[in-house]
Amino acid sequence: MILGPPEQIDSATRAFCATISAETPLYVPVRPTAAAKPAYCFDNSVAHAEANGGEAVYGWAIWRWPGRWFEAEHHAVWRSPEGALLDVTPQAGEPARILFLPDPNAAYDPSTFQRNIMASDGHEALVREYIALVTKRGDITDPYWEPGMDVLPLFTPEDQQRLDPIDARMAEIRAAMA
Repeated sequence: MILGPPEQIDSATRAFCATISAETPLYVPVRPTAAAKPAYCFDNSVAHAEANGGEAVYGWAIWRWPGRWFEAEHHAVWRSPEGALLDVTPQAGEPARILFLPDPNAAYDPSTFQRNIMASDGHEALVREYIALVTKRGDITDPYWEPGMDVLPLFTPEDQQRLDPIDARMAEIRAAMA
């Protein structure tokens, strides 16, 4: 799978972003701080602001697998006192930059889990099926989430039985699209 920041902000990327926020997407350099933990962008950005001034800015990291799908991940970056944005959180694949979509309606609330937002970047039947499976999987797993949780706990046997065929089909689709 080749999911990463979009190479350019083309019309398809702008259209996807417009379904989420009226703000303009922009590239933000990634420079993780020494104390930053992966997947803790909200804590990392707030801590960096407390130590260096500025503030955390909330919105969405935009990812794209060209020809397959877009994915928006609830995210925070740091805004320096001078107004420059910087992603201080380590990112998978270590990209030099991310595409960030500010969203004033996406403030972080530790008691509420925000699902990733996905949309097809190709209209292929397998992509649409995969996105539907991600949603179905989330319907089962989201109730297990609690604030501060790194990894979801073991599921009930009933939920695991429901997840097994979903996970198997998702793996088949990923392999077919690779």
